[in-house]
Order: sequence, then structure tokens, then C-alpha cells
Amino acid sequence: MKKTKVVVASLLKPIDDTRMYEKFGLSMAETNKYDINIIGFDSKNVRSPEGITFHPVEPFGRMSFARLIQPWRTFRKYIKLKPEVIIANTHELLILTSLYKILFGSKFIYDIRENYAKNIKETNVFPILLRPILAAWVRLKEWLSKPFINHYILSERVYESQLPFLSNRRTIIENKYAPQPEESTAYRDPDPTHIDLLYTGTISDSNGIFDAIDITKSLHLCDPKVRLRIVGYCALKRDLVRLQKEIETHDFIELNGGDHLVPHSEIVEAIQKADFGFVLKKPNNGTNDEKILTRLFEYTANELPILLLNNPTWVEFCAHFNAAIEVDPQDFDAKTLLQRMKNTEFYTQGDTSSSLWDGEKARFLDILEKVTS
Repeated sequence: MKKTKVVVASLLKPIDDTRMYEKFGLSMAETNKYDINIIGFDSKNVRSPEGITFHPVEPFGRMSFARLIQPWRTFRKYIKLKPEVIIANTHELLILTSLYKILFGSKFIYDIRENYAKNIKETNVFPILLRPILAAWVRLKEWLSKPFINHYILSERVYESQLPFLSNRRTIIENKYAPQPEESTAYRDPDPTHIDLLYTGTISDSNGIFDAIDITKSLHLCDPKVRLRIVGYCALKRDLVRLQKEIETHDFIELNGGDHLVPHSEIVEAIQKADFGFVLKKPNNGTNDEKILTRLFEYTANELPILLLNNPTWVEFCAHFNAAIEVDPQDFDAKTLLQRMKNTEFYTQGDTSSSLWDGEKARFLDILEKVTS
């Protein structure tokens, strides 16, 4: 049987990104119906399994000329691969993917992982004078490409109300945890001689890394058994320099990553060996208020207790499982917090299997069936 050729493409994610590869890629591969090609920046962490081909691109700076020309290189890759379906994971591919559809007639799915225009305006990644211009350009591309998009996939429910350009052809596919065959969910193996705290994911000030470090230092003063493991990649140079300075004299804080990507399997291993995980992503003018972060799905699926910023959406999510202790990084008593951590029973209710990818997988494969039929 001839397989349908699919390209999953991003400029901003590695080829082994968990959503592109572990969720979309491996879900398609299980069906044996698709010839899967993933385009992203290079990663040395995995080998592609049968049915999936990686097409790595060289990484580039956020404000570099290489970033401007990379969409054209991806367009050339489209022409070479001749995909029947393209799943674009970033706004930067919207115009050229639309052009490819006009010229060659492929199906076009836009997987929206962020409210890109809002993020550009309300974060400090780009120079302040450029932000409104870049945000307006992103939103214009999203409107211009609308007639050519066969289906929208939304990684967050809140995007339905935030994004005015969406059509009725849309489906919410959340970033739930997709365990690999060698991974056991709800498996716990912490070190009983320590209290291991964990920070995973993108390392940045806006994601709360320095709040996590400050809380850990305060808790360590109360109990020297408290340790912190940081696992993830830091894209912003200024945050990386500050991070290295913050932890250099503290042997109870360990960094895995920082200046390089970390395999997702190492993140999962760290989750299963930890006692508590931090979720302290800052509100940032409401950008994150209603988003269910990937790490919330990963932590709850693995029944890791959470030290949680008081975000009503996250508090409600964690309350279903009794999964978290709320903490205000600017106003907390370390002794009281430590006592609550030691005395609280977690995961006494709810069904943590609801944080797994299985249900999302069925909806994702159904979209592909409908788009290609």
C-alpha cells in the first residue's frame, strides 16, 4: 500500500521535539499509513525509527540573517520531498507553505503552539521598538494564509478565544504526556536520603528558574537534604550567564543542559526520581493565565507533587488530583512550606491517566484521515 507522504516542519524546534516526533511522528508511524518527514534544527539525541526520516537544519540566532532565509530552504525541501500533507509548527512557514499548496496542491495543517503575536508583544525576546511591527506581521501572515489551511490544530483550549483568524476547521490537541515504550507512567523512584526538587523545560527568568533557585536555597537552609536538579535548555544568553553565576557556589544545585538540548528521556528520568517539581512560570500580562503547561501533564501523569504558582487555571487543574502546594515566590515561609511538603499526602484523588496522550492521539489521527480522504 502506498503511504501518504507527510512533512512536519518547524524552524524553532529540534527534530526530536516531543510534539513533532514523540506525539505526531510516532502516532503516525504506528498506523503504517504515512511516510513521515520531520524538519527541525539538528539534534544528536535520537535516531529516527523506521517510517520516520529526520531532515535537520542548522540552528540560527533569533535576530540573524539565517533565520530570514531558512523558510526558503524549507520550501526547497518541500519541493524535493513532494509531501501530500504539510503540518507547519510555526508562523514563519505560513506564507511559503501556502505558496507550495497553490503550486503543488498539498494539504496544509497549521499546528498552533503559541499565540505568537501576543508573545512577541508581551515578552522581552525582541527589541521593544520591533515588537509591535513583528507582532503585526505575524498576525497578517496568519490572516493571509487562512484560505489555504485545511485544518487548525490548537495546543491550548484558550486559543479558541484568543485567535481571531481561526476557521471552524479546528481541533484542540493538547500537549499531554506520551510515554515511550521504555517509560512507566506513575513510576516513582526518589532517593529517600534527600528531598529532590526539579525544574524542567525551557530555562528562563520568565519560566521561573530564578524563583525556583531562591526557594530551594531557603528550603536548604532549613534542611540540608533539599537539593535541586535543573534539566533543560536556556536559549537566552543573559539568563544562562545569570544561571551559571547563581549556582556556581552551591553544590546542592545540579544543572543538566543549559547551553545544550537535553533528551526527553533524561527529563522523564529526572521527573521519576524527584520528590517535587516546580511550576512557576510568570503571568506576563496574562499570556500564561489560561494555558495548561506541558510540564503539568508530565508531572501529573508521573504523579510528581508540584510546587505551584498561584495561577487559578493551574490550581484548578492540579486540584483534580490533589497534586500541588501553592507557593508565592515573593512571600513564603520556608519552614512552613517544608512542613507542608513533608506532611501532605498527594494524588489521593482523580485519574492521572487523563494527562496521557492516548486520547489526543485518536483525535490527531482522525484529522489526518479526514484531510487526506
